[in-house]
Amino acid sequence: MEEFETLSDKFERLEKKILKEDFQNNAGLSNEIGYYIFTYNPKLELEVRDRIIDLQKNMSSSLSIKIFNIYEVVMDYINHFQYQQPLIQMEKSDGLNEVSVQINNVLEMDEDNNIIVQHINSNLQSTKSVIFLTGIGQIYPILRAHKILNTMTQIIDQYPVIMFYPGNYDGLNLKAFGKVEDSNYYRAFSI
Repeated sequence: MEEFETLSDKFERLEKKILKEDFQNNAGLSNEIGYYIFTYNPKLELEVRDRIIDLQKNMSSSLSIKIFNIYEVVMDYINHFQYQQPLIQMEKSDGLNEVSVQINNVLEMDEDNNIIVQHINSNLQSTKSVIFLTGIGQIYPILRAHKILNTMTQIIDQYPVIMFYPGNYDGLNLKAFGKVEDSNYYRAFSI
C-alpha cells in the first residue's frame, strides 16, 4: 500500500477484508494458504495492540477472532515448566544466542507440530475463525516470524492467519523493525 497510508486506513481495510466470506473460507487464493502479514511502524506498537482488541470486540457478533500473542504463549510455556531460572543463568553464562537456541529446542521449532502450533490448535474451535498472531516484536530475536509461519502452514491451513508484524514485508522478505532482515517468507500475502 501507499507509504502515506495511516494506521486507521490499514485497520479499516483489514476489517473490510476479514468480513468477506471468501477471505474467511480461504477462497480465491490459487491453492495458496490464507496467511497474511499486516505490517506497521514499530513506534505504533501500543496503538496496534489497542486496535486489535477493539477490532475483536467490535466483530464478536459476526466473526470469531482468535488472538495469540506469541510472546505470552512462549512465556507461559517456559514458566509452566519452570525453565525461566535456568534460562536466566544460561543467558548470564552463555549469552542470548544460546538462550535462543535452547528456547527453539524446547519449543520444538524445527517440527511442524511444535509447541506454538499445538497451543494454537488446542485453542481453536470448529467455528469459523480468523487467527491473529501478535507479540512478534516482543519475542524477537528469540523466535523469528518466518520460522513461526513456516511451521504453522504445515498444520493450520483451514483458518486465515494474520500476523501483525512490526516492520516491513515486500512479498518475499521480512524486515523486523524496518531494519533487520528476518528471512525470506514468500507464502504470505500483504494485507
